[in-house]
Amino acid sequence: MRVELITVGNELTAGEVVDTNAAFMAAALSEIGLEVVFITTTGDSPLYIEEALRQAGERADAIVVSGGLGPTEDDITAKTAARAFGLPLVLQQGVLEDLKRVFAERRMEMPASNEKQALFPQGAEIIPNPQGTACGFVIRRRGKIFVFLPGVPRELISLVNEKVIPLLQLERKETFTVRSRTLKVFGYTESAIADLLKGIKPEDFSATLAYLPRFPENHVKITLRGKTPAEVEGNLGRLERIIRDRLRGRVTAADGETLEGIVGRLLRENGATLAVAESCTGGLVAHRLTQVPGSSDYFERSIVVYSNAAKIQMLGVPEALISSQGAVSGQVAESLAQRVRQVSGTTLGLGITGIAGPSGGSEEKPVGTVFIALASPKGTASKRYQLPGDRNQVQTLSAYIAIDWVRRYFFNLLPGLNQ
Repeated sequence: MRVELITVGNELTAGEVVDTNAAFMAAALSEIGLEVVFITTTGDSPLYIEEALRQAGERADAIVVSGGLGPTEDDITAKTAARAFGLPLVLQQGVLEDLKRVFAERRMEMPASNEKQALFPQGAEIIPNPQGTACGFVIRRRGKIFVFLPGVPRELISLVNEKVIPLLQLERKETFTVRSRTLKVFGYTESAIADLLKGIKPEDFSATLAYLPRFPENHVKITLRGKTPAEVEGNLGRLERIIRDRLRGRVTAADGETLEGIVGRLLRENGATLAVAESCTGGLVAHRLTQVPGSSDYFERSIVVYSNAAKIQMLGVPEALISSQGAVSGQVAESLAQRVRQVSGTTLGLGITGIAGPSGGSEEKPVGTVFIALASPKGTASKRYQLPGDRNQVQTLSAYIAIDWVRRYFFNLLPGLNQ
């Protein structure tokens, strides 16, 4: 089934709002094996919306439209769709009563402008929207299906997952199984990944591979088709194992997993705890780790020691060490890791120090120089990195590398700390 997406809104064409709806819908529909052939964005103009609907109807089997179903004057998608299909707008009394009930539950009087949200093209199939006031609707014309959804991202995501995907799966004529898996890779560039996977023939597994940059990671998306779920799952398992072996431990997570979630699971399974001493990352490691629910089970603390004085006063890093080696050095990173582990009483301690820029670099230690250290029951290891990018990118990469060191520790992938 070929699908075209149409997103509507002057805020999109003016660049005031990033079109996350199109990205989400394309990914969600591709995930179930539907072919998204076009993505069109148009402003709130009847002429442009009509033209987009006409062209989409010629190119695709299913058309999903988002935006323009609100209560204001510039929300004209339903009215324009009715005109495009030669249908009158009719009042859906049930929808109107639901709207009044929603406002009554909020102890508010419904504005008269909201009444237009109960007007739909005649014969349209209503898609209830429990999370908002704008219901979606479906129109069928000449063997094509047109689905109209509200543009509020939270509402759209819910309706796509719960209503649209099941609907399109019923409409599709193909009888095959589609599965995909996204492997999240850190530590290799996109081109390096392609080189490492050279020679793999995905067609032998009825699969395709896509390389997707997602800073700071690079993703490898495997999509497979087959006659039965068992066939697809078998091919997916075999191909995934080959790819993971080729990427030498650099696959940090898969699908909805995150690096922080994987690290949290490893810490919990090993009965281990973690503390962090952060300098150039300014608390970013702690922020990422604590995004995982239940992280208090294993994450003890983060101490942000940004200045030299803080490193000395809060963690007892020797002033002489900073003077002789510099605050940005492997020795200071190791001292941070060891001392935060000691004062916290944790299994592991991370230390991060570096020059995020844009100033502060030197010929010996240019901007992007970062040292990361891990202190553990088996000893302490550190490494120097020269990271590219602006300040935000250097900080993001530093935090990600530091967290990945914990993952690599448990998989015996850190030189000097192998079990």
